[in-house]
Amino acid sequence: MPRLRYDFIFFIVLSVFLFSIQPVYSQDNQIVSLEQLIKEALENNPRIHAAYNNWKAATYAIKSAQGLPDPTARYTFFGDSIETRVGPQEHKFGASQAIPFPGKLDLKGKSQAKEAEMLREKYEAAKREVIKDVKFVYYDIYWVDKAVQITEEEKAILESLEKVAQRKYESNLSPQQDVIKAQVELSKLIDKIFLLRQNRKSLTSKMNSILSRSGGGEIGSAGPVDPAEFTYQLEELHKKASATRQELLAANLAVERARYERSLAGLDFFPDLTLGFDYIQVDSGDTTHVNDGKDAWMGTVAFNVPIWFEKLGAQYREKEAILEASKRGYEDRENSVRYEVEDIYFKITTYKDIISLYKTALVPQTEQAFEAAKTGYETGNVDFLNWLDSERVLLQTRLAYYKAIVDYQKSIAYLERVVGMDL
Repeated sequence: MPRLRYDFIFFIVLSVFLFSIQPVYSQDNQIVSLEQLIKEALENNPRIHAAYNNWKAATYAIKSAQGLPDPTARYTFFGDSIETRVGPQEHKFGASQAIPFPGKLDLKGKSQAKEAEMLREKYEAAKREVIKDVKFVYYDIYWVDKAVQITEEEKAILESLEKVAQRKYESNLSPQQDVIKAQVELSKLIDKIFLLRQNRKSLTSKMNSILSRSGGGEIGSAGPVDPAEFTYQLEELHKKASATRQELLAANLAVERARYERSLAGLDFFPDLTLGFDYIQVDSGDTTHVNDGKDAWMGTVAFNVPIWFEKLGAQYREKEAILEASKRGYEDRENSVRYEVEDIYFKITTYKDIISLYKTALVPQTEQAFEAAKTGYETGNVDFLNWLDSERVLLQTRLAYYKAIVDYQKSIAYLERVVGMDL
């Protein structure tokens, strides 16, 4: 009897200690909606801001790519004046403008425009990735809070049955071992709650990181999560992914950009033009000629001579190789997206069946089995181990049911990332 009291006192002290050091995540916590967290993440996440500014920078670069090169201005001072028929030349001023071969600037602008479109898709992909991350952490928080709630409910049930075992022991109807086993099981549940709450802290930090909350802060409880209705067919999802998956669109834009770059390399075989103008200031001479001291001017036309065909051919073949690599890159991305769609689709349909099985069969059956074992133990028709096993199965089944819901919701969130749009 003294040993039993010692064990019971130790169990009570351990319970009070563990619960006193843990923050409480109760139903009193403010409920935070998924939409609210997504909105905050889209506004504050630095990854999204970086992708946005990369896109805008590429957009601004389109005009500079289409613009003419800067003109060149020249000034020449004659150290020794050159004497001419109308007087000595004192100063020479000049300017010239390079004009690329027709079509080059247009191709450069189109190539840069495709680069900007690619970065826009990467910006959209960054947003979709952040939305997926928020959903993943949100559903994990929901499961942890639900697991704490269920485990605490099971703990209350176990405490009541521990009292039954205590009374039966005091009445010499059951051995002391039953009471000790109940206390050990309670300690395991307390340890489980301890670990779940530690996991909750980690998830809170992760969510704050995604939301870019430098000062941290608590994340309220997740609202009710009901399994979303999923009625999409596989072929329909393939079509949506082909039309909206950001990485796939960016890979296609890379092919188009490579085509422009190849065409641009082909125009390097043609000369660029340079137009120039020079003005010479002539000082007054010693003649009585009517043009004495008259300034002179001249116009120039120049062009480069692309005669190093080996170099130009290498440049063209380089762009052709890049184009071919871009095409293969698109095919690889297309195959990857197709696999991802099919893989996650089959997972979703499986989780959907598992949820239905738990809801309609497993959870009700384990609850009935537990109640029967509880009644049987109280009346002496069932031994303690059978009752304890039924309690463990009930806890595991309830936790597995909500874990299946979370895995189902996370799979849909991942599918939205794979497809590139909300479903």
